[in-house]
Amino acid sequence: MADETPETRSDKAWSVVTSWIGRITAVVGLCATIGGGLTWLITHHRQHQQRAAQLALAETQATQGDYQASLDSYAALLRSDPLDHAALDGQLNTAMLWAENYHIAVPEGQSATEPAGRQLDEMMSVLESGLTRSKGTRAADVQAHLGWAHWLNRHIAQREFGPAAEQNLRAALATDPNNVYANSMLGNWMLQNGGDFDEAMQHFNRAVATGKALPLVRGLQLGALIYDEQPGARRELMKVANAMRTHGEPIDRGERHRIFGFCCAFLRDHKELVESLSALPAQDAWQTYLWLEDAAGPDLSGPQALLQTLTHDYVQAMLLEISGNRPEALRQYRIVQQKLRQQLRQPGTSLDDAVNASITRLTHS
Repeated sequence: MADETPETRSDKAWSVVTSWIGRITAVVGLCATIGGGLTWLITHHRQHQQRAAQLALAETQATQGDYQASLDSYAALLRSDPLDHAALDGQLNTAMLWAENYHIAVPEGQSATEPAGRQLDEMMSVLESGLTRSKGTRAADVQAHLGWAHWLNRHIAQREFGPAAEQNLRAALATDPNNVYANSMLGNWMLQNGGDFDEAMQHFNRAVATGKALPLVRGLQLGALIYDEQPGARRELMKVANAMRTHGEPIDRGERHRIFGFCCAFLRDHKELVESLSALPAQDAWQTYLWLEDAAGPDLSGPQALLQTLTHDYVQAMLLEISGNRPEALRQYRIVQQKLRQQLRQPGTSLDDAVNASITRLTHS
């Protein structure tokens, strides 16, 4: 082989150099690509963690009842990603919870109309937007809450007087006839607005039968019935109280006290007391009476304890009368009358008047 010329040797050396430069450039490019990928992964992971933390914060705020803060947290998430499904669903759930538990406190002397109006506008905007992307039972849930928000807008913010509330509630029932929210909210709305009493009770019964959201259903049911002077309200209220007692449903003492005062405490009004006590079989009526009375306060002593005992005897005599055992009821009334005169010696009490009226009624009849 002929000896290589200097030019040939120079060309070969340059080829080696350029080859190594190409390899080094490729390695540098690969490292840059890997570095860029790692940077993206780290940034993406950090953003994912931040999003998860913001979602958790919004959920916690809603759970703690800070609904405005929860909606603000979801809104911040949606500004960076308007199609974030988890944030959209959480925002909608918070708006529905707020509608269920809505109340507003303002300083003394100030009106709640304006601040309530702003809050309800935001709530209804979220509900209306959620309704457009919901279907089936979920759509019925949302529309029922939208109807309830319209009622709050009328009842608290005093800003609308049209049929929107009832229309939305009935539209929700058209989608899902057994919807727990639409039935319980419509039942409450009807009783507050002079609707048909029997239909309202049917809606409440359907809501209870679902077994869902029972604390909300009972709250709406008790809120509508307590202090409702329509015939039959005390009867239905005693049925609800009995069901809550026998099933161990949660109810605070104040609510039990109010039911007792409305249904059982006015002894002079025989008609109202009969409506309450005749709502249930005698044994259930008696146990529910005691359960409600127990919430009234601390144990009594002295003359007050004796008066309570004689009141119990009177109520049991009434239960005998209601059940049809009038002779035994009359005998028991007379025993209570005698004890009042001999032991209590306080004529003119409401119990004394009630006993005398009962004896007169049964003697003349």
